[in-house]
Amino acid sequence: MRRRNNNLVPLKELASDARSLTDIRAENRIARVWPLVVGPALVRHTRLIRVRQNTLVLGCWKTEVMASLRQSAEATWPQVQARLERMLGLKLRKMEIVPCDPPEPTPPKPPVPDYLESVLRKYRALRWTPARK
Repeated sequence: MRRRNNNLVPLKELASDARSLTDIRAENRIARVWPLVVGPALVRHTRLIRVRQNTLVLGCWKTEVMASLRQSAEATWPQVQARLERMLGLKLRKMEIVPCDPPEPTPPKPPVPDYLESVLRKYRALRWTPARK
């Protein structure tokens, strides 16, 4: 008698989720090149939310920009679509713009220690110390 593990999922059920796995992979690939996909003007106002059923979903947190983005989405979509296809080989059908929260501010990076300055300080200190006999 075989015991059945309730945590296992039959392969035929996983096949129906193949599209969502494809969407997740597409999201990861697009996220890596996001500034190149949308351009320098839009990268400051938008972020990638998700790829869902061959639709690119963008988030915009500036309400004054979102209305014009939605209006110009039809005009800019062929350019973005061509970039995605050329750079990543992705064929997406349309683009949606939805409101979203602004991205979390990135914490400032700690200053990189100046190793040359510390070495120079040591040499200067050695230069001014009296020689030992």
